[in-house]
Amino acid sequence: MNTLPLKKIGLTDNEITIYLALLQGGSSTAYQLGQKTGIYRVHVYDKLEQLMKKGLVTSNYQAAKKFFQATPPDKIKQFIEEKKKTIEEQESEINEILPELNKLLANPKEDTKVEVFKGTEGLKYFLKDIIKTAKEVLVSGIDDAKYNDALPVFMKQYFRDLRLNKIKERVITLPKPEFMFSKDLAQTTEYRFLSEQQFNPANTFVYHNRVVIVNWGTPVIAIMIQNKTLAQTYKNYFEQLWKIAKKSEEAKNAALK
Repeated sequence: MNTLPLKKIGLTDNEITIYLALLQGGSSTAYQLGQKTGIYRVHVYDKLEQLMKKGLVTSNYQAAKKFFQATPPDKIKQFIEEKKKTIEEQESEINEILPELNKLLANPKEDTKVEVFKGTEGLKYFLKDIIKTAKEVLVSGIDDAKYNDALPVFMKQYFRDLRLNKIKERVITLPKPEFMFSKDLAQTTEYRFLSEQQFNPANTFVYHNRVVIVNWGTPVIAIMIQNKTLAQTYKNYFEQLWKIAKKSEEAKNAALK
């Protein structure tokens, strides 16, 4: 069977193998799929999760065991339609910021400073820098739990310093974060939420004339770019997302629908 069309729409080799195994063999456990396909069970679970997100696999419990089954192949067309819709939305968002990006070409060039910081000390450096600049900070794509795990004591100090210096922090994240700093701790922080389709997972901090992009690899890396025009472009884009993002109660209600 020619599986190239499935690869072209974004399925990996292992996802295709598992999907075809379910189509041919019917309902199966992850263990059974591992036996049939020769894929390690831990990878089977990961690929099943990805296939479920794409709407190509569903699951149910039978006698306390979790079974997976492929959805009808017609679902592939629905998956493609959803991808097209997402691309159209992304194209629309890019079109909105293109004028600002084009201005960068026309504007006089300014000095740009780029610094790269590794490890938790790098995280502390730019978080302390936020306090020093005493300017509003705009955050997107954040996973609060990672910061809490990496810097449990420091984050309490960070939010204390935000409050003492009256620095406002606005955060855009997903409506179902695994962890979110409480209002008692993050008193000057306001959260809003976007759907997964609208959400850009890149963890970005924008403040003063700085853009900081955090990559949670091993080790964690923070890239700080100091450029006034670039920072303003990111701020403008953030404000557009902030307008369409939902507040906490709206996000909860939407998630229940």
